[in-house]
Amino acid sequence: MAKRIEVECKYEEGPLGRYIIVPKGLYNVVPDTTTISGVDPTGQHTIYRGYTIADIGEHASFYEAAHLFLYGHLPCEDELREIKRKIDTYRAQVPEKVFDALKLAAKTHPMYYGSYAVTLLGQYYAPEWRFDDDFLYEHALRLIAAIPVVFTAGWHLAHNGTFIRPDPNLDHAKDALRMIIGRMPSDLEARAFESSLVLYMDHGFNASTFTVRVIASTLSDMYSAIAGGIGALKGPLHGGANEKAMQMLLEAKEQAEKAGKPLEEYIEEYLLQKLARKEKIMGFGHRVYKIHDPRTDVAAKFIKQLPDGEFWLKVLKKAEEVMWREKKLPANIDFYTGVLYYQLGIPIPMYTPIFAMGRIVGWTSHYIEQVKNNKIIRPTEKYVGPTGLKYVPLEERCKK
Repeated sequence: MAKRIEVECKYEEGPLGRYIIVPKGLYNVVPDTTTISGVDPTGQHTIYRGYTIADIGEHASFYEAAHLFLYGHLPCEDELREIKRKIDTYRAQVPEKVFDALKLAAKTHPMYYGSYAVTLLGQYYAPEWRFDDDFLYEHALRLIAAIPVVFTAGWHLAHNGTFIRPDPNLDHAKDALRMIIGRMPSDLEARAFESSLVLYMDHGFNASTFTVRVIASTLSDMYSAIAGGIGALKGPLHGGANEKAMQMLLEAKEQAEKAGKPLEEYIEEYLLQKLARKEKIMGFGHRVYKIHDPRTDVAAKFIKQLPDGEFWLKVLKKAEEVMWREKKLPANIDFYTGVLYYQLGIPIPMYTPIFAMGRIVGWTSHYIEQVKNNKIIRPTEKYVGPTGLKYVPLEERCKK
């Protein structure tokens, strides 16, 4: 069971009344309730609408999981057929002018392509925003469908001058992977990729989800909220961790080859050197999972079946052993998906966009939950800067 840390609330009188002083970073602060995802009462699992994240991640299709998130239950046959039809159809309906705009984007980190394109999609799909149920769910599905298309189009246009169009006859995850790697993936590759999308769909009030809810609470539109979520996810302390983790493993691999040692042995030396230099080890530690991240077990099952799977699992397990012994930090899902995506031949800068391709389901679900029972999220600051300063004219203020 995860260790529970109790935070004692502090109170302070301020000019607007009594303030509640909470820890920096909102650590262990509960700003609201949700029925979408969160840590179960035992502290051992994150749950998706009542199911463990590992259970849904291993067994559910992307469509089943998306239906669970949006509508609160796993779909019956006709419901599954309908959500699949909509997502697959909408995936092929991204306006041509969005692609034209992406052709003008600079060659940069692909997360920019997503936030840029999502804002444009809002202008095309919903210039006037509403809050009735049919409208909200319709645009949630449009966003879920479009996210892989705009990310991959932006990436390929910037690097190759062309892009791969979506195929509505393929399953969503398989088509997304095809558009990323530029070839038809095998069924195993597609299922491994699909499972990772489901594992990334949500995780309580993480930074990007909370960003989406803050924007939603102002009653801004869903597209603007999702663009904000993408911006939050871009940070290396959130979504960017899978990229950094894989870059670290490849650096260790290169050093191991120079030293003439197997990586599964050299990784300990590499990590100890980084720890001695007090460098951050990406892919370890988690705000929720203090002992073990169960999502890594699901990812490991697919890693084992992909190229060099046994080799990579030895490296991952050895790294976990070292980090637990030295820092009592477990590996998180990013450490494993970094390897999984590398096995699939995915360019490292696309790892965080893939995170967004899964998390879009959670983001849109949280947006809907927020606006249906809304109160603007607006905490009160405690100002600690100077007071009493007076304006000084320019000609006087810089005299020596």
